[in-house]
Amino acid sequence: MRSKGWILTIIFVFFLYFSFSSLNSIARSRSRRPNNDIVIQRNNPYRQLNNTLLASVLAHIQSGYVSNRTPDFDTPPLLVLYSCRKPNQCGTFEERLLSMTTAYLFALLWDGAAFGIDMDAPVKFDWYYQTTLGYMSMNEGQVNYYLDKAEKNDPSSILDLDTMSAQELESTNFMTQYRNDNVRILRCGQWENWKALFNNPSVWRYRDKYQLEKLTQSQVFYIVHQILFRKPSDWLVSHLGPYRDLMGGEMYRDPIQRRPIPYDSVIHRWMRVGIHMPSDSTQVELDCVASKAAMACRSAQIMGKECHVFLSAPSQGIIQDLQKSIQKRSQKERRTIIHAVSESYEFTPATAMAEADVVDPSDEQRVKLVYAREIMDWTILSRMDYLIGSHGDSFLKTASAAAQVETGVFEYNKDGECEVVKMKDWF
Repeated sequence: MRSKGWILTIIFVFFLYFSFSSLNSIARSRSRRPNNDIVIQRNNPYRQLNNTLLASVLAHIQSGYVSNRTPDFDTPPLLVLYSCRKPNQCGTFEERLLSMTTAYLFALLWDGAAFGIDMDAPVKFDWYYQTTLGYMSMNEGQVNYYLDKAEKNDPSSILDLDTMSAQELESTNFMTQYRNDNVRILRCGQWENWKALFNNPSVWRYRDKYQLEKLTQSQVFYIVHQILFRKPSDWLVSHLGPYRDLMGGEMYRDPIQRRPIPYDSVIHRWMRVGIHMPSDSTQVELDCVASKAAMACRSAQIMGKECHVFLSAPSQGIIQDLQKSIQKRSQKERRTIIHAVSESYEFTPATAMAEADVVDPSDEQRVKLVYAREIMDWTILSRMDYLIGSHGDSFLKTASAAAQVETGVFEYNKDGECEVVKMKDWF
């Protein structure tokens, strides 16, 4: 009996030992699994994106803004058109994006108003971007249908403006005025900042309906960017193909129904630094920015990330000088990988789009390529993890707002030395 008891005791001890060993093994295996929240933070310490709030605002707009679904047999009470059909009417590419943002918000905050883009000077907008959802904006066919209908039946219902000023946006009760004047289509190419519009008491009901009052200026731009110019057209996708990984491994991602990012995605494995420099950049400024980029890369490499730097500038000479300066400051044992849009794409001055004539339809393919580099540069920059550039550069600021990442801008301190500081204001 005594030996039998010893046997049972030994069996019980072994049972406890193997049970605890199994539990410890399970605990260790679980602890090795990556915590997605921590990975995302470590992946990009410069990201400033409030996913929950911005996804909520987009969801409210998606469900509540239905005017662009107006059937052909009906007419919206107002059609707001961002219109660029004259040379020198709408400004540079980034100025167009800012005006387009205000125009879209103007339509969004008017009960029943629809929105469309009426642009062919010097390019059509839908050559490069498509709306996130078909009914978030009227397409070219719908816009032309309502324009033709109004011009034929009631030309006086079309109001053409060169500029919508901040003073008008802030103080005019447009709903009352336009209804009294029988304005059914509003065409304008230069819209001043939407902040003035948000201060207009006549739009507060719809501003608050979509939670826009909770957003910063850059977040508002991010929202409209997600709707109108986040998703590249098929043509632009075909040219951005070589830069897919640099853009995060995909051309478009639904901002509301966000899928989990695979653990081995470049989003996790790479740190992507974007630089945009103006045409008048000096070597001192290039070196200043290069030093900051090299520092960001060293921080990324400490986290075990590959560092990829994308260069954007209006000339190949600036890109080459910047590349040399970054390489000189990079760690030899941990190579920084530098990218730029291929030299085969034409360089154009920053003001080229503002000064160009209306495009001849027969010349579409050539003109598309003329402006491709500028639009490819901006699109790639808007997907970066961290941006660096010049203070007051709207091209950089709009890309930064679209990316919702920290941005460094160079400036000269009191001792006359160039240094890169955190950008504090977008618009």
